[in-house]
Amino acid sequence: MTLKPIPPVKYDGSADSKSCHHFMTESTAHVKDGNIPEKEQIFIAEHYLTGKGGTFYTEEVAPDPYSWRLREFFKRLFIFCFPMNEMWSTIGERNDGPKVNKFWKGLRKDFQPDLWKDKLIPEVSTLKQVVAAAKVLEISRSVMTGPKETKPGKHPEGTVQKRSHDT
Repeated sequence: MTLKPIPPVKYDGSADSKSCHHFMTESTAHVKDGNIPEKEQIFIAEHYLTGKGGTFYTEEVAPDPYSWRLREFFKRLFIFCFPMNEMWSTIGERNDGPKVNKFWKGLRKDFQPDLWKDKLIPEVSTLKQVVAAAKVLEISRSVMTGPKETKPGKHPEGTVQKRSHDT
């Protein structure tokens, strides 16, 4: 007897770490149990996104869903749906020092020399200072180079991602 894979709980993109984790865990099991080819897993998972989660899919993934893989998809979904403060709470950091270090090390490597030139130091600068400087760098580089040439899901690790709720 063969059992049909259990579909995941729908996720609305709310900044609720428990429901987000639940969606990720169940989506992974659903596509694995259903023997869905890796290239098609994101397309299947999308059927269980609503609200802000659906917006993420439409804006970031829909142009080329078959180039995405689950790990990157879940990572970017989390970044899109969770405000920065909620992300730190989920990670468990309360002190600014470790947050700055994690953020700094997660940035694109070519951003780091410019942050040093701006006299920012990971061990001394505040998270607010580093995030603000990284946003300015990202904006200035996008103006200088035009639209990104990388495909969705293929962005260099650690790029500062703009989300619709960041202001």
